[in-house]
Amino acid sequence: MTTTEIIRLSQPRDLIALIPYRLGFHPAESAVLVAVSLTPDGRKEVGLVARMDLADLGGPLSGAAAAAVLAGHVAAQEPDDLHLVLYTGEPEDDRLHDVVDNLADALDEALWPLAPDLDPWWVGPRGWGHLDPCSCCPPLGHPLDLLSASPAAVAMVTAGCAAAEDRSQLAVVRSRDGDALATAYAAAEAERERLQIVRRACGGAPLVRGAAFGVPGARPARDQEPLLRWREEAARLWDAAVVTGPGPGSRPAPDVLGRLLVVLGDKVVRDAVVAATMEAAEGCTADFLDPDTVVRAFETELTPDPAVVGRATTLAHAVAAHAEPGGGGAALGALAYLAWWGNEGARADVVARQALQEEPGHRLAELVVAALEAGMPPTWVRTP
Repeated sequence: MTTTEIIRLSQPRDLIALIPYRLGFHPAESAVLVAVSLTPDGRKEVGLVARMDLADLGGPLSGAAAAAVLAGHVAAQEPDDLHLVLYTGEPEDDRLHDVVDNLADALDEALWPLAPDLDPWWVGPRGWGHLDPCSCCPPLGHPLDLLSASPAAVAMVTAGCAAAEDRSQLAVVRSRDGDALATAYAAAEAERERLQIVRRACGGAPLVRGAAFGVPGARPARDQEPLLRWREEAARLWDAAVVTGPGPGSRPAPDVLGRLLVVLGDKVVRDAVVAATMEAAEGCTADFLDPDTVVRAFETELTPDPAVVGRATTLAHAVAAHAEPGGGGAALGALAYLAWWGNEGARADVVARQALQEEPGHRLAELVVAALEAGMPPTWVRTP
């Protein structure tokens, strides 16, 4: 178990600077709602960060319905406060007020009678500030440098977080290091051969009909211990490889990344990796090899630990970047699910579709795409 680093947001610019790192990319022509809640000890805590295109929210026909969807996701957390930030190249565009009005009406209905007043901000290519004239912002807005120099932005960079310049850059790009790729490919092939030997040793039909369905007295025809040992070793390999911090030398060796590609291809170990990350049980992946434990973890309502999810997604990204062309589906699928769970919907969508291109029918990637298309957030988002 790790402790999340506390990033203090003392000024509006800190909150605005945090948004790209929570989304995983710098939004454009978007409206972003940030939910803030009070903790039992009186601190304010940033919760859900939800984004939607301005074109959808400001449309004469789609605007009200789109705003209702976005407001519904945010209202599920019963926030104590809300902040609206509009990312646009034209802060003087009157249509932005249509977006604000649609969101205000939707939030009034979703959070009545406790809907907070919106005091929207804008961020553009030339600066940032309040959408409406005020005494605290210059007429042309504050310089963008104030956001990048914000203590919140500096803290996120120091923690190893990054924000892509745009959504298209969220896809995983293969490494260009030929030697590292060759080493990873060879390690992956050796691990596959090893796993095949283990599976052959544990294979065979059930000794008693119905063994696979828990019939009393039924047991596998052969000893499953070699496979169990391989999975426990695989779980330890993942735990040892999880990136513990930014900087040179923090990424596992290429041969480890190659082996982890095979590890994530085993659905039992992959689910254990995902479940342990969801429960913030870093270093305890082997504890989630039990199916009952995994089921409970996938129904958890715990708010994600950004540090734990960040290290897991960083490692899964590195594994996918060192996979053979067309063979990264296992790592991409796990990365997509973890991104969805960590409230990086855009990244989850891009990577899940990338996984399906490399491995059509990948179940985990299909689940992510279906959840995003249905507007279904993780269970922790729906929990106050």
